[in-house]
Amino acid sequence: MHTVPPPLLRIAREFLGLSQDDVAGVLGISRKTIAKMERDKGVVVHYVSTVQRFYEDQGIKFVAPSGGEGWGVFNANTKDDFKTLNRLGNIASSETKDRSPSSNDS
Repeated sequence: MHTVPPPLLRIAREFLGLSQDDVAGVLGISRKTIAKMERDKGVVVHYVSTVQRFYEDQGIKFVAPSGGEGWGVFNANTKDDFKTLNRLGNIASSETKDRSPSSNDS
């Protein structure tokens, strides 16, 4: 497994339709750590590997540079239905979460 550049992890997370809070909740890593990782702000390599492995388990394929091409990110979940972004049925994607303000947000 090639370790991907940390900023590519943001692309993969968004491609899965997940928020930083979603990933943090599933992996038990703080949202702050996820955010720092995506900005390449000195996060421990162990966390990068954990998040990368999680994304790969969810259908993301990271393609290392070759033949003069840069990194690639593919989402196998979209193969049959482009709307199916992830395999996490118990976590709604960020796209579908209710974003209506609560009555306290006046």
